[in-house]
Amino acid sequence: MDDLRTSTGLLNQSDAARFLGIPQQTFNHWARGYQRGKPLLHVLPKQEQRQASVPFAAMAEAHVLKALREAGVKPYKIKPALKKLQQEFGTDYVLLAPELATDGIDVLWDYSRTRAGAGLIEGRTMQGVIREIVVDYLQYVIRDEDGFPAILRLDRCLPSDVMMDPQKLFGQPYFAGTRTRVAEAAAMLKAEEEPEVIADELGITIADVRVAARVLLGRAA
Repeated sequence: MDDLRTSTGLLNQSDAARFLGIPQQTFNHWARGYQRGKPLLHVLPKQEQRQASVPFAAMAEAHVLKALREAGVKPYKIKPALKKLQQEFGTDYVLLAPELATDGIDVLWDYSRTRAGAGLIEGRTMQGVIREIVVDYLQYVIRDEDGFPAILRLDRCLPSDVMMDPQKLFGQPYFAGTRTRVAEAAAMLKAEEEPEVIADELGITIADVRVAARVLLGRAA
């Protein structure tokens, strides 16, 4: 794929981790790979620490990888399994394949039962648990006609409905039903504006302002 979803950096890795609710160090590991292995995410090369190297596709991949991790799959052991999924689905973007929650989970499970895949999945985890958690996470991914993700709803920002759409607002996370980016509310808070003033000026709710504070500033509004 070579389109806006894969070729244009929207966020730097720090902000991407914040919006997804993933520890910064964990996101960095996924972006650069474990033990000199290839990255788990399709991030862009970066020259500076704050450079926007995370395209929309990588955000969606990290969202799904987070689901797998919470389901008991160990990301630092997943690379060989992803290669098997690439062969199965015929795409490099296997974490975003519509079949991941069905055939893909079966492939991961079967691989984890082999000697090469030992330790990929936590011993107490059941196959159905993995499938259930991944299916739940995939409800936040809205696909285009080609089956590739087109919009991502950020569960980290609940109860606010925050979306990423590479076709809108330069792909920056924004509050659904508005043209207000989450970063705008956070910037006003950082400048010590009152939450009520911010909500009124930006056309969002106080709850939205609180979400911006929690997600991007790590504090209450």
